Amino acid sequence: MSNVLLKSVIVLALLLGSVFTTCVVYPVYADSGFVTVTATNAGGQTVISVSNSANNTGNIVSFTLQITGGGTFKSFNIQNDWTGAKTSPTTVAFSAIAPLAPGMTTSFEIQTDQQAPTMTWKTSDGESGQIGVQQTNTNSIGETTQQLGNNLGSNPNNNQNTNKTSETTQTIQQPPKGILDTSTFRIIPSTPSPNSHIRVVGFSFSALTSLDLYIGNDKIGSFSSDDKGNFVTTVLVPDSEQPGSVNFILKDQQNNQKTFSTNIKAPSSRNSGPVTNIPLTLNVDPIYHRGETKTINGTDNPQSTITITLLDPKGNPITTSVVQSDKDGNYAMKDVVPTDRDFGKYSVTASDGKNQVTKQYNVVTTHNISVVSSATRYEPGQIVVINGTSISNQLVHFVVTDPTNQPIYSKDANVTSAGTVSMSYQLDDSAIKGTYEVTATQGTDLVTIFFGVGQDVSPPITATLDKLSYQNTDNPVVSITGPPSSTLNLIIVDPSDTQKFADIINLGSSGQATYSFNLTSYTPGIYSAVVSHAEEKVEKPFAVGLSTNTGQISLSIVKDSYLPGDNIIIIGTTANANSLLQISLTDPNGQIVKTIQTFSDKTGHFSSFDFSLPSTAIPGTWKLDGTSGVNHSSVPLIVKSSKQAITVSLDRSSGAYTRGDIVTISGTDAGVTAEVDITINGNSTVIDKLPTSSTNRGDYSTAWQVPRDVNPGTYTVEASSITGKATISITIQ
Repeated sequence: MSNVLLKSVIVLALLLGSVFTTCVVYPVYADSGFVTVTATNAGGQTVISVSNSANNTGNIVSFTLQITGGGTFKSFNIQNDWTGAKTSPTTVAFSAIAPLAPGMTTSFEIQTDQQAPTMTWKTSDGESGQIGVQQTNTNSIGETTQQLGNNLGSNPNNNQNTNKTSETTQTIQQPPKGILDTSTFRIIPSTPSPNSHIRVVGFSFSALTSLDLYIGNDKIGSFSSDDKGNFVTTVLVPDSEQPGSVNFILKDQQNNQKTFSTNIKAPSSRNSGPVTNIPLTLNVDPIYHRGETKTINGTDNPQSTITITLLDPKGNPITTSVVQSDKDGNYAMKDVVPTDRDFGKYSVTASDGKNQVTKQYNVVTTHNISVVSSATRYEPGQIVVINGTSISNQLVHFVVTDPTNQPIYSKDANVTSAGTVSMSYQLDDSAIKGTYEVTATQGTDLVTIFFGVGQDVSPPITATLDKLSYQNTDNPVVSITGPPSSTLNLIIVDPSDTQKFADIINLGSSGQATYSFNLTSYTPGIYSAVVSHAEEKVEKPFAVGLSTNTGQISLSIVKDSYLPGDNIIIIGTTANANSLLQISLTDPNGQIVKTIQTFSDKTGHFSSFDFSLPSTAIPGTWKLDGTSGVNHSSVPLIVKSSKQAITVSLDRSSGAYTRGDIVTISGTDAGVTAEVDITINGNSTVIDKLPTSSTNRGDYSTAWQVPRDVNPGTYTVEASSITGKATISITIQ
């Protein structure tokens, strides 16, 4: 056994500032030399440098990084003489193709979801026993040296802390047991040939333990288990191995071992005919969605080892895997797309050491609609432009909602034959400052984007379910938006207001994620999906296993008449609670404009805020219908022309008042947020003027007190705005 102890674990406290590049160095000493690990952060990337001292007599064959303070790895970049694999969300293991010799240095570029992650690292020379090290914390920024000693005396290199922090001496401990009684491993194929690659698969070992694989007395590989105590690795059976019975022996650093007995079979005889050369190929689905599991496959010469590397849109490696082609030259592997993966174009590279093939694919949204604002921030009075793509030759319904959660604009836009759609909206000069929401709906598909007015956008949390009603065999999909790279809580609340299920959702840099869950154990009723972050939360109800037996339906609306673009608030009741029903809107020509599904709650009440009139709605009598099985209810809806002139009315139909009375003067169709001038005239004399303004619906209202010194008689109330003038008589008694 080599006397060079290279295996060690120590915390890398990456104290990385947001302005300055900070370098934290932790040399770890062994008997006759040491390993130096340096972490440098700049521009969101962390570079880990590993140096093998010239005094060492052993090579470094593996290097493992694990995040211990919370967070996950996003990507890594390695040099040509190393391979890497993300063995868990918090662990990356690197293996040397060419071992790092004494006096040499290598580096690894990593990216995590945290600015300053806390990590542990471990190196292995593949031969020596493991050294146990206690954790030491440092509060200084700069270079820090920690010295290790053993029971025979401390290291003679008594380096001082460059920032004059206290020196810490620690004791070598007996390494933990890596092979447990429950540990098992096997090789694939079970009867290999000389000079062939095998897959070594192990379960139930100690987490992150270093292991060595032998054939008899000959060591053929070194590797480590992952954070769950499992491993999958590839090693080469030496060409010098002779056919016959052999023992594959797996040893930990305490020399505990497990044995797998098998036979080495003779190499297959080569016929004298020409050898068929199978070219290296790679097949990749061109479209990926978040949360999907895809198959990457291809061909190469039989029993070839193929390295498959996934690259992000900037060309940085994310993961590297090794697969082997079968006896027919085929290979395949599964690729799971994380739910927080950024949208964009990715690359997959397959290499067998001689040839290399690259294919690309796009990670795209699960929605048919994709829209984006021309700017993330506007000023009052500017024009908001929304562009996007969707299913061609179908309407997309846009709704703009202000920071007070009030819809201020809606429009139906047609998608061109090329699949493009656009919408523009001019902000008022007096527009409220804050974050505005734009929803785009086509059929049952809905997406949401945000823009800021007068200030930068601050995306709120939104949650949208793919359906409103499910059976317990379904898997609902929740589409969530929020602050980019934030962590949100998801709770499912059952009909008795008790927590049924909970999980954590990590949003990507796009601020979007999708999440799916199963309903196997859900009984019929109304549930709620609650998504929260800090002090903000959003709740979306959904139904499981409800029937369409509502009994008698009562349906009503809150206004007598509407204008094109108005939102419609619907309320109603059903004789039977927890029942499904359909609500539809029909125009005067008998064409159904929109249909939605909703449900009554445990008290039999229901409501809907999902309907709005198209901006091109024709005047006339429209109709709302509520239907559930054989039960039906209908209510008429009067739509006026948006070009109608201003109206004026009084709060008393008689128009008669006495001196000192309060008169309410109101009207409609004055224009959207327009100035309205109210004038009271009598005998060609102006009695009073009352300036006011209309709402975003075009209506207005103001109050006037009849002067106590005014003469009795008949007067005229005149209202004028950008849509014209209107008058009405008032009698003062």
